[in-house]
Amino acid sequence: MGLELRAIQSPIFSEPLDFTFHAQAFTLLVGSSGSGKSSLFQMIAQVSSLPYSGQVLINGSEVSQLSIIERVQTVGILFQNPNHQFTMENLFEELIFTLENIGHPVQKIDSKIAEVVQQCRCKAILHRPIHHLSGGEKQKAALAVLFAMNPRVYLLDEPFASIDRKSRIEILEILKELASNGKAVILCDHDLSDYEAYIDHMVELRDGQLREVFQIPTSEMTQVSSKIVASSPELFHMDRTTCELDERPLFSIADFTFYQGISCILGDNGVGKSTLFRSILQFQKYEGRITWKGTVLKKKKSLYRDLTGVVQEAEKQFIRASLLEELQLDGPDSERNQRILQALRYFNLEQALDKSPYQLSGGQQKILQLLTILTSKASVILLDEPFAGLDDRACHYFCQWMLEDRNQGRSFLIISHRLDPLISVVDYWIKMTSQGLSHVKEVTITKPLISQSSNIQGEVR
Repeated sequence: MGLELRAIQSPIFSEPLDFTFHAQAFTLLVGSSGSGKSSLFQMIAQVSSLPYSGQVLINGSEVSQLSIIERVQTVGILFQNPNHQFTMENLFEELIFTLENIGHPVQKIDSKIAEVVQQCRCKAILHRPIHHLSGGEKQKAALAVLFAMNPRVYLLDEPFASIDRKSRIEILEILKELASNGKAVILCDHDLSDYEAYIDHMVELRDGQLREVFQIPTSEMTQVSSKIVASSPELFHMDRTTCELDERPLFSIADFTFYQGISCILGDNGVGKSTLFRSILQFQKYEGRITWKGTVLKKKKSLYRDLTGVVQEAEKQFIRASLLEELQLDGPDSERNQRILQALRYFNLEQALDKSPYQLSGGQQKILQLLTILTSKASVILLDEPFAGLDDRACHYFCQWMLEDRNQGRSFLIISHRLDPLISVVDYWIKMTSQGLSHVKEVTITKPLISQSSNIQGEVR
């Protein structure tokens, strides 16, 4: 029986939706940014504010008729933004809170927590404050809470957006095992790397309708090289730069130089990549020196005319009531305004100018965030996970934009766990570990061979 959608009508669907997801299977749900995947997940889990009619059935039971405890034990959802999942100070307290609320036997809570911690490889973050965790660590913590609830159906919305590839593979193996043990796992992702060995089915949401795609995407490994570091002028230099939080070292960089151009920083979750960006932007206290073009960086208003950045969570960057205001299209710079309007037409967002940014999908919010920053006058832009929630088409669009700007003298520092859009873009690949930063001559990247855009049923172009 599995998960059945019967005569679902909603403003996001062009016609009534009838579809059955396979029971006891691992399904990958794809679709362009803004197609409605997150909204669909929220409807299924009964956490959507969107009006809809019809039935959501799991093993024949209508989800809307279940009690709250029955519901969370029937269908569990991992939101695109993991911050929306937490109510307690740390993961340990969150797990206790969750297990108590679903009526898990008190005497078995400790053993259940130990089981989940081992399953998600999250012992190191168990007692750390949630707000001290990196984006990828928060994602792992949210997954651990979901696993503790042990629902029949797992809905995971972009669970790998900020997660390193090693952890991605580990989690895929866990999800495959869940499906093998009788659970229905439905995962939404734009990055199609690594799935061929794990998923059973692939379903596309397109033009408001769901249909199965019978060709599972495959991947290949490709090697890319860095430029010779001596070939470009210096951008930033870091000299004995260290950072701590509550006496816990976040990073330590003895001596390192960033060069002008496009650089991508690689590294496992929690090594301090985002903290490094906050330090460069002077939002994070640190010891040592960071110089920019030979001048020591200091926090002052004039700095941000030349230096700006994109944070992982797009919504944290919005301060105005509508897209029109956020993009400042009433300004005098006609060339900038034209470029923004061109991009909005490309992404079918021109009609959304009067909407609040918070009414957009996660991918659309990221598009808005990138448009705001890329049309700034800053000569250096730091991008922390810029491809989170973006489809291939959007990734390509912004990569081309960065290349054009690089050729005009602008520099970019990028943190990304999704590397395939950057294959022909990056000048310098940089590895970050607990020992610091180092330039990498060659990087091996997993590249999907098939795009998620479907043409006709059973085929993918």
